Amino acid sequence: MENNGLRVFIVDDDELILDILSDILHDDCQVETFASGEACLTRLADAKPDMFLLDVNMPGMDGYTLCTRLKEDWETQDIPVFFLSGDDDIETRLLCYEAGGDDFILKPFKPAELTRKLKVARRILAEKKALHDQAGYATRTAMSAMTSMGELGVVLQFLSKSFACNSMDELGASILEAMQQYDLQSAVRLSMGDQVRCMSPNGHDLPLEVGVLNHVQHSGRIFQFKTRCVFNYGQVTLMVNNMPLEDPERCGRIRDNGALLAEGADARLRAIEAEQSAQRRRSGIEAALPRVHATLDAVQSNYRRNCFELTQVMIEFQEALVKTYIHMGLTDDQEEQMTTTASAYMQRMVGTQDESLKIDGQLEALAGELQELVKR
Repeated sequence: MENNGLRVFIVDDDELILDILSDILHDDCQVETFASGEACLTRLADAKPDMFLLDVNMPGMDGYTLCTRLKEDWETQDIPVFFLSGDDDIETRLLCYEAGGDDFILKPFKPAELTRKLKVARRILAEKKALHDQAGYATRTAMSAMTSMGELGVVLQFLSKSFACNSMDELGASILEAMQQYDLQSAVRLSMGDQVRCMSPNGHDLPLEVGVLNHVQHSGRIFQFKTRCVFNYGQVTLMVNNMPLEDPERCGRIRDNGALLAEGADARLRAIEAEQSAQRRRSGIEAALPRVHATLDAVQSNYRRNCFELTQVMIEFQEALVKTYIHMGLTDDQEEQMTTTASAYMQRMVGTQDESLKIDGQLEALAGELQELVKR
């Protein structure tokens, strides 16, 4: 892996784990290790890392508490925190998420997993830097919007803007923008066919966030757990992380408006899916039309060739029949009867060809109708 120069602080009370992680990350990172959360906090007075690796269970200050302290300090709140734990259950992952963690590494871990996680950390850092650059503008825009419209107006504005959204990313960004106008921290999961997109102000498809959203999507239409409230509508899961429990009336309004927003988002997402499906069908018809016309041309060419060959065969048959009469010693009535019979069958053959020509015309008309449908 390319040396990215990340500075990593590792906190774990197990010296063996510290040694293993140091060996794995030594070539790619500047590593400092700490046996306790208190030692790490002391070091932060002089230096700040690019990311933290925190053990969940430690004597004294555990990983959750340390992470919460880091996220409450404006100097360290944007530094990614990766948790280390041997417990792979939803409760542990939720606690890591609530504390502000960005990812979760299950013990025992493999060097390849850590390498991949470092790539994730680099992406998170780049996204957060971009978010910081836009923070001032976003804050001014949100405050202006909240001043100029009521809480229901945010939903109405979102519904209006959603009609211009033509992809999951655009719709997800509009949902998050609406929630930011309520001064709410949120994350959203959108699914369309086999595609799934998880988004929040922290970035796209962050591993720990994806795990939590995948879990809560099965928690019912509206589900609240402490300061977190989840809205599940069809293909949309909207999760609010900081419900203002100290203001019950505002919580009630948020639940009402959040449900409206999620339901509207689901309707628009289904419309986007239908539009994309129609576009794929239209593209398929457009791709098939040249082949249809080519096939019709080949059928018509083959019909003309068959007509000519059949005409030649009938002429030759009539000539051969007349010559045969000379050697058969037939009476005039017998020759007339045979000639009439032969002509009747040849007329039936010509009629059959004419029917084939009608079908060819019907196919050509159908191709024309498909061409007109594509133009609409």
